[in-house]
Amino acid sequence: MKTLLLDANNLLYRIFWVNKNRKSGDINMSTLMFLRSLKSYVDKFNPDQIYAAWDKKLLHPSSNFRKILSNSEYKSNRDSSIAKEAHKNDKTLRELMDRLGIKSIYPNRMEADDVISWLTEKIPGKKVIVTVDKDLYQLIDNETMVFNPIQKAAITNDNFANFTKGVRSVNFLDYKAIIGDNSDNLKGLYKVGHKRALNLIEKYNTNGKDWHKILNEDNYTIYSHNIKMMDLAVGWRYYDQEEEVYKKQMKEGMPRKSSSEFFNYCKDLGLESITNNKDKWISSFYTKEVLQEVVDKVNLLNNIK
Repeated sequence: MKTLLLDANNLLYRIFWVNKNRKSGDINMSTLMFLRSLKSYVDKFNPDQIYAAWDKKLLHPSSNFRKILSNSEYKSNRDSSIAKEAHKNDKTLRELMDRLGIKSIYPNRMEADDVISWLTEKIPGKKVIVTVDKDLYQLIDNETMVFNPIQKAAITNDNFANFTKGVRSVNFLDYKAIIGDNSDNLKGLYKVGHKRALNLIEKYNTNGKDWHKILNEDNYTIYSHNIKMMDLAVGWRYYDQEEEVYKKQMKEGMPRKSSSEFFNYCKDLGLESITNNKDKWISSFYTKEVLQEVVDKVNLLNNIK
């Protein structure tokens, strides 16, 4: 069993920035690019099932512990107006993805990264996470890899250090906690960059793996704060109801695939590059269903005879 886990918000924002300077037809072009990207991942990895994790919270309005612990500084450097613009076509994308048989999963009050963390732990078999967000590299193990579509690279346990400037997977979360994360507005240790972070990790590994022996009190406080903020194993476990909401969505099962509904919807949207190439999309998303239809027809004919 191979599962494709899509960081849907990450893809959405990348497409938004590509299209932000276009004039008319932005929504359709963004929709088309989103679907084409999905198809390329499916063609590359041939998954048995696909899940898309979104940041949209089901408990609204609400805040999560990361905002509270950081006094609302966490991700405060992001423009909410851009988020609103990027998400204006969410409903259409969700309906199209449903018809492709892709299951969308939403957090209760956490984030898409936390949902993906939960899915990687609970779903058996091989997993491929599609994202350019390096925070998710901490989820890589023998059964889970990350595909970075910008680098066109699959990051695994074996080649991990090649994509992290020498940081090993076992030290990656510590490394992130030390240097911080500007995109999330999390400050790292004072005057500690990549090389010094590697030196600190080496000392940590050779001194009983005890950060108290390596860091002064102020730096240890920063490190401890960042670990709690960044560790995706903490996020979905923090609130009692968070995992229950994920389980409930999973119990609903996968959406019903429908090639006819998908192509009709694409026709209504004017996505001719899809409707004029039905065979390619059927090959990517509906092969098993088409084969089952053939088997059913053969069985029906045999019964008639």
